[in-house]
Amino acid sequence: MAANYWVSTQRRHWLFERDQLAEIRRSLEEGENQKQLIQQFPLPDLRYFSIYINLQLVRLGKRMTTRQQALATAQVYIRRFYTKVEIRKTNPYLVLTTAFYLACKMEECPQHIRFVVSEAKGLWP
Repeated sequence: MAANYWVSTQRRHWLFERDQLAEIRRSLEEGENQKQLIQQFPLPDLRYFSIYINLQLVRLGKRMTTRQQALATAQVYIRRFYTKVEIRKTNPYLVLTTAFYLACKMEECPQHIRFVVSEAKGLWP
């Protein structure tokens, strides 16, 4: 973590304004291949998807009795990942499980990878 927020990488790379976020999301949906994906896999509003992902993350956290700080870190990881990658190109459950595992390691409440995967497998298809 940087001693000065104003020169940190978080501020330089992950602080967006509304119009910048809209442009990033619009650029993810452009292209001929993307139009086919959008027609094939329509998604509800992004807010609904975000709420669903956060609820699923909380379910996994309760099942594994994880601290709130690790869950919040996992939410940040998921949100940052999906600002750069189209949702339709990934498995959200796999992204959620990966973010959860990394957040647990970063927040020093480690869980074994086999335990995380087995609990996630019990929750989702």
